[in-house]
Formats: sequence, C-alpha cells, structure tokens
Amino acid sequence: MAEPLLVADGLSRTYPVHRSWLTRGDSRPPRPALADVSFVLEAGETLGVVGESGSGKSTLARCVSLLERPDSGRVLFRGQDLTALRGSALRSQRRRIQIVFQDPLASLNPRISVGSALREVVTVHRLVARGQEDARIAQLLEHVGLPSRAAERYPAEFSGGQRQRICIARALAAEPDVLIADEAVSALDVSIQAQILNLLLDLRDELGLTMIFVTHNLHVVRRVAARVAVMFGGRIVELLPRGVPLSSAQHPYSQALLAAAPSLGLGEVLVRDDAPAELSGALPVVGCPFRDRCPLVQKVCHDVDPGLLTTGGNHLVACHDVARRRHVEGEPWPNDR
Repeated sequence: MAEPLLVADGLSRTYPVHRSWLTRGDSRPPRPALADVSFVLEAGETLGVVGESGSGKSTLARCVSLLERPDSGRVLFRGQDLTALRGSALRSQRRRIQIVFQDPLASLNPRISVGSALREVVTVHRLVARGQEDARIAQLLEHVGLPSRAAERYPAEFSGGQRQRICIARALAAEPDVLIADEAVSALDVSIQAQILNLLLDLRDELGLTMIFVTHNLHVVRRVAARVAVMFGGRIVELLPRGVPLSSAQHPYSQALLAAAPSLGLGEVLVRDDAPAELSGALPVVGCPFRDRCPLVQKVCHDVDPGLLTTGGNHLVACHDVARRRHVEGEPWPNDR
C-alpha cells in the first residue's frame, strides 16, 4: 500500500490567555484551539473541513502548513516529520504545503507590484534558472486567468476576485504538492466565488494538487471534497469517507449544521451566519465539547471524551449516543455509568 502524502498526527494548539484588569479574576483554563486532531491525506485527494466560526478550522490549516507550530503532535509529509525540522531543512520542505487565505488584500504587500511578489517566491526557492523569472511569472498569471501585463500593477488596482487569483498564483509559484484554501472564496461576491472555485478545481486537476478546503459553506464542501471532516471545539467530531454524502452525517452537531443550512435549490446548502451560534470561550474541557448544546446528551458525556469511533467502513464519529446505538446488543457498554 502506498504511503500517504500527508498525515496530521495528534495536533494540539492552545493560545495563551491575555487577561485585562476586568478578567484577571477569571481562573478558567484556556480552551484549546486544537485538541488531538488527526487525519490522513492521500496524494490527489481533497479533504473538506467544515465547522462554525471558532471551531479550529483555520488553526488546523496554519498548523498543517507549519505557519504555526503545534504544541504537540506531528505533521508527516511523505513520511518525514516536518515538525522536527528547523532552518533550511524546514524551508525546503515547507514550500510543499501552501495556503491561500480568506482576505486577499491583507495577504498581499500593497507596496510591491504583483510581479515582484511572484518573483520573490520563485527566487527564494530557486525554482527556475537565472533569467527565466519573467517567463515563469507570466506563466503563473496565465494559470490563474490574468494577463502577463498584470505583473506591472499593484494589488490596489485589482478587484477582490483578481487579487485572490494573484494569491493563488503566489501559492503556485512555490510548486506545492498540497494547497490549503482557508475560506478562500467566502469574502467574495457569489458570482466571483463560483469563478474562483472553478479555478481551484481546474488547477487541482491540471497540476495534480492535493487539497484541504476549509469552509463554512456546505455546498462548497460537497462540490469540491470527496471526504469531509466536521470540526467543533477544536476537534474533528465526524469524518465522512469518500462516497458518503453529507446527508448521512450522524453526529448531532453535523446534523445541526445541515438543519440550519437553508436550501438554495438544486440541493445546494449554505450555513447561515446566525445558526448555530459562534463558539464562546466557555466550552467544557472535560468530556464531550458539544454536550451543552446536544439534544442527546447523557451522563457519560460530562465525564468522558467519546473519541472518534468507527460506525462502519471509514466513517468516524465522536459521539457516545452513536456508539451506543452501534453497539452489539447484549454486550456490556464500556462507558455506561
């Protein structure tokens, strides 16, 4: 069996709490932004990551791309532990995983031209022979549907959709194997979203990219990803394998997302900004993080983290109630209290 391209193994990340004089008496421990998150990504595969604001999606993207180091866990690329690398060894491998962010204007330096931004990446990584930089820049712009003369202009001279195309070109300039799109279309108008989404799908197929697509838009996830990871409270609470539709989701949170997503016709769904509510800092640190909002909560949910359990095939769900229903009748339930 071929070795997976990318493995996230037990990634955890907790940010320090900056307390003001108003909150200095608050003794609650900080809530982890990521808590023991693991997944495997095969070459050429696209993994969708969905969840509400504050669920840990962007933190996962930054840790996988090594823009932030996880507090614990490993990121394995072709079997090599990237979290153990430092200096030039890390730089040479980190270019293999590139990320496109939500806000294209904030991602670009307004003081340098588009051509200079692309040239910087090509030159630093020494990806073309000396004297071939201009040809490579023109090729990158053509890949994303922009004319070569765009290299002479500055970010402020472009529309939002064009700036996102430039950000995609800059990511491609590093010749990555893995491209992470972190809410890459959510800040754009609906018509422009479709254009950028089609561009990403075309580039994926043309260049053989492996992708992680982070979004709150369930329609986008269903369109681009064969596998879907649902995140809540810094954890993956459900991992749907290839061929299993979102409508077959079993975790109560996944089902709540689907129920809150209004239909746009032709089976398209979109998570509303107001449902479910954004996470607060008061999530429990022991037991199931979703228990206070779960209609199926049990006593065990307050004391034991359910962990990801298989419900058949490679469909993984972190829910005591789902696990109980799947349990063989007559055999004692290990988490019964």
